[in-house]
Amino acid sequence: MDGGTGRCLCGAVRYAFEGEPNWQGHCHCESCRRATGSPFTSFLAVDHSRFRWTGTAPAMRPSSPGVQRGFCPACGTPMAYQSAARGHEIDLYAATLDNPAAYEPTFHALWNERLPWLHIADGLPVQRTPRRLSPEEDMGPVLALVQRTFAFMDGKIDPPSSMHRLTPGAVAAQAREGEVWVLEDMGLPLACVFLTPMGDRLYLGKLAVDDACRGQGLARQLVEHAATRAQALGFDLLELQVRIELTANQRAFAAMGFEKTGETAHEGFDRPTSLTFARRV
Repeated sequence: MDGGTGRCLCGAVRYAFEGEPNWQGHCHCESCRRATGSPFTSFLAVDHSRFRWTGTAPAMRPSSPGVQRGFCPACGTPMAYQSAARGHEIDLYAATLDNPAAYEPTFHALWNERLPWLHIADGLPVQRTPRRLSPEEDMGPVLALVQRTFAFMDGKIDPPSSMHRLTPGAVAAQAREGEVWVLEDMGLPLACVFLTPMGDRLYLGKLAVDDACRGQGLARQLVEHAATRAQALGFDLLELQVRIELTANQRAFAAMGFEKTGETAHEGFDRPTSLTFARRV
């Protein structure tokens, strides 16, 4: 799509933009559903410098902190979404294009919030939003995820993984004293990570991805989220440990920007059993 025009139902609010959209995608969040009365919303984003209202300007109202939604004051058609976090661009509802057939979505955002009766098999990449667990939640599904994904270590690492000592109460304590984040689908965890402030750094532990979801970038997404959390908490360093036998894991973390910074030995061992990796954020 190289430029385009659009309008509301009654034609009072009109717009035009030049050049290719910054991105084009579908959003499945609850607030967009309620704002449009549709099961999901299709957006395209354009820089303000390449966009103009050519008819009546839409009315704007705040819909959530830092977010404004524009609509036609005459017929009520939703027209635009503006986020303070992305102040350089405006999001337009793709269905308001004069030629909506030119729209070319490339991803599904907030896929974890989609409606269960909506079945889409278009092959586009999906993006899920990490959710922080509260200590009061049922920690059984997260514990089961960690146990399943760490089971391959049995007989491979020495000493055995600490996941064997993990309990629902211990996961709840981690959620209370640190942070537990999950990526979900229909309420079930597909991936998780434990975050713990330690001195001047944020420590990553129990990074787990369900075997059926490997290769989708979920581990990398949680690591990048951990980097965002570290910055929000005032840390400039992420740290984690990998067992010395797990060379594939070591290569994976190196590919995510981590560097080896040290070696440690578990109590009773006269050789290194874990490698420490760190990454600046």
